[in-house]
Amino acid sequence: MKKLLLISLISITLSGIAFAEAECEGGREVIGKNEHVYCQSIKGMNWWSAFAWCKSNNRHLVTLDEACNNKPWVSGCSNLSFGLSSSGGWTAIGVEDNKAYRLNFGVGGVAADPRTYHHSALCY
Repeated sequence: MKKLLLISLISITLSGIAFAEAECEGGREVIGKNEHVYCQSIKGMNWWSAFAWCKSNNRHLVTLDEACNNKPWVSGCSNLSFGLSSSGGWTAIGVEDNKAYRLNFGVGGVAADPRTYHHSALCY
């Protein structure tokens, strides 16, 4: 009986973890060329709201290193270059960096914008 209870608890815990990682409520999943699954919000929001939205989905704003496969992103981020449109999303920034960066999915470009601009959130 104890083994059955233990197995049940482990199953419930593991299924809860898997579910939390897969959440993308209010957004759509975007798959990078590295096969990582990101969550992009449908609505545009400022940087602070994007940060909070990712946390509410049990994720975090993607870092440029995560989004660009740890490759230099100054000339762009080909991992998330889909050639579809100019849509994109906010990314996390370095602690000492006073800029907020946005990825452009159309060309894979990285741009700095004021945090008050409205873009979608890009979570990982």
